[in-house]
Parts: sequence; structure tokens; C-alpha cells
Amino acid sequence: MKKYLLYSLVGAAALAMGACNEDFNEDVAEPQSWPQEEAVTIPGFSASAAAASDLATAGDMVTVFTYAQPSGMPEGTIIENFRLDITPADVEGAKTTQLKATTEGQVLTAELQALIEEAYGKRPTERSLNAKVYANLMKDGQASLLTCDPIVIKATPKAPYIDNGYYLVGDMFTVNDADGNKVLDGWSADAATAFNHSGADVYDDPVFTLMFTTTKENSYWKIIPKSNYDGGNIWADGVVGVEVNGDPSLEGKLVNAGANAGMIEKAGMYIMSLNMMDYTYTIKEVAPEYYVIGEMQGWNNSATGMTNMLYPTTPMIQSYTTKWVGAANFKLSLSSDIGNWDACFGATFDGCSEAEAALTNNHSGAIVCPEKDAYYTFTVNFATMSYEWKKLDNQEPKEYGFIELLGDFNGWPGNDTKGEVMTKLEKAPHNWYLAGLKIEAAGNIKFRADANWSVNWGAGVDIATDNSGVGVQNGDNNKIPAGTYNVFFNDITGQFVFKAVE
Repeated sequence: MKKYLLYSLVGAAALAMGACNEDFNEDVAEPQSWPQEEAVTIPGFSASAAAASDLATAGDMVTVFTYAQPSGMPEGTIIENFRLDITPADVEGAKTTQLKATTEGQVLTAELQALIEEAYGKRPTERSLNAKVYANLMKDGQASLLTCDPIVIKATPKAPYIDNGYYLVGDMFTVNDADGNKVLDGWSADAATAFNHSGADVYDDPVFTLMFTTTKENSYWKIIPKSNYDGGNIWADGVVGVEVNGDPSLEGKLVNAGANAGMIEKAGMYIMSLNMMDYTYTIKEVAPEYYVIGEMQGWNNSATGMTNMLYPTTPMIQSYTTKWVGAANFKLSLSSDIGNWDACFGATFDGCSEAEAALTNNHSGAIVCPEKDAYYTFTVNFATMSYEWKKLDNQEPKEYGFIELLGDFNGWPGNDTKGEVMTKLEKAPHNWYLAGLKIEAAGNIKFRADANWSVNWGAGVDIATDNSGVGVQNGDNNKIPAGTYNVFFNDITGQFVFKAVE
């Protein structure tokens, strides 16, 4: 009885068969749960690959093969429970995946898409897949496993076209001279500003980001693909924008056809992120944290070396005051870009010691203090992308033995009792740093010098909403929520920053 099914088929069709497994399955199960017994081939049973498919236009199911069955099969004999063993071609170490198929030679589009993405990534390129068709020959509750010659399936995964790069153009990049004459058109190729990208395949990482400043309210923008920029016509087909002209939304869908300009209503500094896989954008206003990286801390561009933070007057205007010792040179790094020299802000040429100059983050050079071993305040304006130097009138500021933090967290130590002592930055005189200040419960806090209340600084700010400020002698206590902080302080200016850390 175990061989009856095959023998009857051979007799009825007068077909010659190859070797088979004598122990047939007696119960019909779901296709993917069948034991992988030795499959047999029989004359007349064959499969052919369907035409190459584009999964972007496929429905829930996609046809990948057709098949022919033997003629003259015994009454009541059927071929069903099709499945495919699929192995990506030309992929070293590629695994074989089994997909359930219909009797019409269809598989689930989502399953085929996932298989291709895992092996090749998401780039919409036609891929070749080696496939082996399996099915069950069924009669009277008995089954045998059939197969035939392998086929090659060709399919292109679903994904939008993503260029290798994108540029932002718009009002934020327009530059006028003192008389109001336009010297740079923000909508021109000369002003187009490239988005940053990880450098990975854009279909594996479709996110592009750009930080920019706009000093103009109601600034309009569009996005230019790199192929347009490289081709010399930024307004060729492919420009990306929004559906409704002047849309002020800070997040939404991007469109190609009929792309209109989006709008940023308020002047400020922003980070724009594009996800070109799902064609969406987000725009976030930022109050960035910048670090001074240079001679003063050995040009260390790692997270553990960030002891010198710019002190913000506003999110757009920040400064640093010290005696600029040694080579007196440096660059600036946004906290999120630590370790990336290409993202550093600096001078338009290396070694610039001009009193006023333009700031750039495009292959920037080192900024140098105009007078070494002198006290200067360096002020940078990110709105105008410029900076300036101002020499202090007092070149002999008061020296302190140590600066400390006192408050509810340590019981407000009295005179001659030290609080939480900060580290003196030897190569940035009069600046102090404390890593990992732990505040267990919300309370008040101040700065003090040399364990004596005769010199103390407060600003009366709430660190929860404003983490920087300018302390003054006998100023009001600062409020601070529970948390862990890196603290930066300048005893000449009274400027401070509390940076919350994990």
C-alpha cells in the first residue's frame, strides 16, 4: 500500500520514475511542516519561471512560476501544496528560505520582498533567485513529494527612487550686502547646501540630515537631488517639496510631482531630517551645545575629552573667555558630532587669526586667537555664521584657589568647609569643569570660591528650563531638578552650563 500511489501513477501514465523514499507521509499537513523527504521527479511534471516581476506594482500575491502536470494521472490524483525553496543567486553564504505557493504559482509579495531585502538590501534592482519547486502528489490520503528542474526567479523589490545625495535651497541661504543688494541667491546652485549622510547604501540608510540657520521669518525651501546638482540643472525633474505651497508644517510628506515649497515661519537654527524611503521630513528647532576642541585640550575629539563648552548668550550667540595659551588654536564641534572632524565648525582657511571672520563647517580650518597668551572673549554668531574676538580690558583677573558647588544636595557647607570642588582647566584659565554631579532630589544650588561665602555666584534660573546663565555676586539661587550633570563655569564672566547626562 505504501507504494501504491506511485505505482498506480506509473501504470496509468506509463511513465518511468526515479528513486523515491518508500516511507510516504500518511497525513496531509500544511506545506511548510512537511518533512523534507527525498523528492522524486516524474516525466511531465515541470515548472517554468514567470516573467520578471516588479514588487512595487504587485498586489498581495505575485506570480513567480507556472507548472505543467503529467497527463493521464489516475482519477482522484491531484498535485497540491506547492512551495518553493529559494536561494539568492551570487550571494556568498546565502540561506535558503521556503515560501508557500499557490497552485497558480503565486507567493505572498511581502514574503518575497522580505527575502530579497535580507539578502540584497532595499535597492530597487532586479534580483535573481534560484528556486526549487516542490509539491505533493495526493491520492486516497497518501502523498509523495515531487520536484522538478530548478528555475530562476527574477524580481525587483519595492522601494522609491533614492538619489545618492540631496541639497537644500531656499530663502535661508540668500545673502544681501549692506545696501540690500542680493549677492547670493538662496535658490541657486551656488547656495545649495548638502545634507549629511552616513555613507552607507542609501537604501539601507535612507535618512539625510542638515543643520542650518535662517535669520529670515517665513523662509521657503525645496530639496534638490544630487543628480540634478551634478547635472548642472538643479530644477530638472526630481525636485522634492511639499504638496501645498507655503506649508509651514515642521513634519510631513514629501512629493516629487508638482513639488511646492515648504516654509519655516520663525528665524532660528534647525535640523532637517529626510527619510527618503517613506518620503517624509521633520524639522526641529535646536539650541545646540558646542565644544571648543583645540590646543587647550590636546585636540581630543572624543566624548571623554569634552571639558570646554561654549557658553550661550542665546542659542545662536555663544562665547568663550580665557587666556588663549600655547598655539591658541581650535575648532568647534556640535555635541552630536563629537568625533567627526568633517562636521567641525572653523575658519574658512587654516590658521585664521583675524579679529572678525566668517565661520564654516565645510572643510573648516583652525581658528587662532589674534594675540597668544592674552585674555580674549571669542564670540560666535551662528545666525550670521561669523565670529569675532574682543580683548579683555583687565588682563590680570582675580585668581581663585578653587571653585565649588553648594546647595541642598550637600547641605550648604559653611565657610572653611569645601563643597563639591570643580576641576580647574589649566590650559583654559578661569574655566572650571565638573563631571557627573549627582543631584538626588530637586533643590537650590550656587557657585562659590575658596570655601568662603564672600565670593559666590547665582543667577536665579531654573535649570529644568534654562540650563545656562550668568551668575552674579550674591545672585539668587539656581533651581535644579534631580539628575546627573556635567557642569561648566567661568569665574571671569560668571557664565555657566549644566548639561544633563545619562
